[in-house]
Amino acid sequence: MKAAADEIIAARATYICGVGIAYSDARNFAYLANMALDNVSAIPQEGSLPVDGLVQARRGDVLIAMTFKPFRLEVVEAVNVARRQGVTVIGVSDTPASPILSDAAHRFIIPTDTPQFFSSTIALSAFIETLMAFVIADANKEAVNNIERFHRRRRELGIYLTDTDRLT
Repeated sequence: MKAAADEIIAARATYICGVGIAYSDARNFAYLANMALDNVSAIPQEGSLPVDGLVQARRGDVLIAMTFKPFRLEVVEAVNVARRQGVTVIGVSDTPASPILSDAAHRFIIPTDTPQFFSSTIALSAFIETLMAFVIADANKEAVNNIERFHRRRRELGIYLTDTDRLT
C-alpha cells in the first residue's frame, strides 16, 4: 500500500474511477486528497464516461480503478485507455480474476461478500481511508499544512459550527 501511495504522491495527476457501489468511495477519496494535494480528480464527472476524464492523462499520471463482480465495462475500458496512454494503474477489485488487475502496477483485493442483496462496501471504505492515511503520511509536510489551512479557512469563514453556536 505504501508503494501505491508513493506513486499517487509523485504523480502529475491522479484519477480515481468508481461507478456503482464504488462511486461514493471514489468521490470521498478525491475530496479528502484534495485537502492535501491539488492533483486528484474523481471520474467520471456527472454526465460523462470514465474515459472522458482521461483525455489529458499521460505517463506520470495514476489511475485508481475500482470495479467488482459483475465488472463494469466502462471501468475496464478506462483502464485499457489509461494503459495505452502510459498511465500507472492501481486496480481495486474483489477477485484476482478481475480484468482490471491483469496489468495493474498495484493490485488490491477487497471483499464485498455479504448475505444481503447488495455488495458490501465496508471493506472498500476502510481500504480507501487506509490508502489516504498512507498518502498523507508519505507526502511532504506541505500536505499536512494544506489540510490545516483548509480547516482553518472554513473556521474563519464560519462554515463550521463552534461550541458557542446554537441551532434554533
